[in-house]
Amino acid sequence: MTPAGAIASLDRQIGRHGQIVILRRYTGVGAARTSADTTVGAIVRDYQPDELVGGITQGDTQIVLSPTDVLAGGGALPKTGDQIVIEGKPRTIVAAPPVRVGNVIARINVQVKG
Repeated sequence: MTPAGAIASLDRQIGRHGQIVILRRYTGVGAARTSADTTVGAIVRDYQPDELVGGITQGDTQIVLSPTDVLAGGGALPKTGDQIVIEGKPRTIVAAPPVRVGNVIARINVQVKG
């Protein structure tokens, strides 16, 4: 599968089975701390019991993001400490490794807590 094909397939799945979430990045500290929000489509699911290994614990959630939404308009990849707001509830990103097809980011697998 080509990178473009993998991304198009993911975009279709998000369109059919996904939901809208907010990717929130904070900058600054103290009173100068501000946030920037980006609305993106995502597949959101709880981890299954057999996936609770390493740093994944009960209550964590896996979110699959497409680079189509995340990187649109010069956006940045999510990173540890950013938040994803799911149905109004902010959750903190603890891992967000991109998955590449060849040398192209084809999806971002995000683990959140909170």
